[in-house]
Amino acid sequence: MAFSGSRLVASAAAKLLGQSRQGFTAVTGVSRSLLTFSAAEGHSLRSACFSRSFTRSMWVLCSKRPDTDLLSGGVVKLTDVNKTCSCCGLHTQGDKELANFLSKEIETEKDNLQEAPKVKDFEISNKGAEVTLTRNFDGEIVTIDFNVNLSVDDESMDEEAEQPQMVSRPRFTVELKKSGGSSLSLNCSFTGDEGTAEGEEEVDVFQIDEVTLHEGEGEWQESSYIAGADNMDGTLYDLLMTTLEERGVDNEFAAKLVTLSTSHEHRQYIKFLEDLKSFVSK
Repeated sequence: MAFSGSRLVASAAAKLLGQSRQGFTAVTGVSRSLLTFSAAEGHSLRSACFSRSFTRSMWVLCSKRPDTDLLSGGVVKLTDVNKTCSCCGLHTQGDKELANFLSKEIETEKDNLQEAPKVKDFEISNKGAEVTLTRNFDGEIVTIDFNVNLSVDDESMDEEAEQPQMVSRPRFTVELKKSGGSSLSLNCSFTGDEGTAEGEEEVDVFQIDEVTLHEGEGEWQESSYIAGADNMDGTLYDLLMTTLEERGVDNEFAAKLVTLSTSHEHRQYIKFLEDLKSFVSK
């Protein structure tokens, strides 16, 4: 992880305490020289003390690197703090540490990656963070869309497990499209219930939040009316849940969707780490 300004100053202070009295005197002289130079150029004391270049210089000064020398007269060679590599661009110490950390993190995440499950009767496709499941039900096209961004929580953590089990429970939209082009869209979300225990009454693990109708091949428009489930008649709500169940969108499907979403989100996270490593390594 890259050093923040506060971490750099703290690190510098800790290392300064371990240096010899001579090294400490030299560092002090350098700090005063830097501040004096900054003032002569018209910069404020605050700017000199808290600028990124100053804190990075102090960090390099305290580290035992071959390209940092204390020269006679309290002058420090700081020209190589940020080196430009001819083969791969600008590299800082923070970049190198971040790249090394990412390499280990990617390996660990890949070791814990789970296979994405198949969902009965549905074809699965994805584009980035978006996932789509599609099936044909007696000439009616059933489409479920969801996005894994910001969908992970650890509420299902096993108390006996050493680490929390990260689970993705995204909001999802079920669209039922008739052959004539009209569509019924139902926005759904997970309730947080774990399902039904043996001998207990069945509990829905997901709920309908919003319902809307739209005509033609176009997508939903801002002008389309949306019916909120909170203000909906209870019988109508139950019948809509039955409509979904008849098309295969039930508790069993919801459990598969959670597993699918969790696996896909994990793959997207690993790709993010790989892309980040590629970026800092350029």
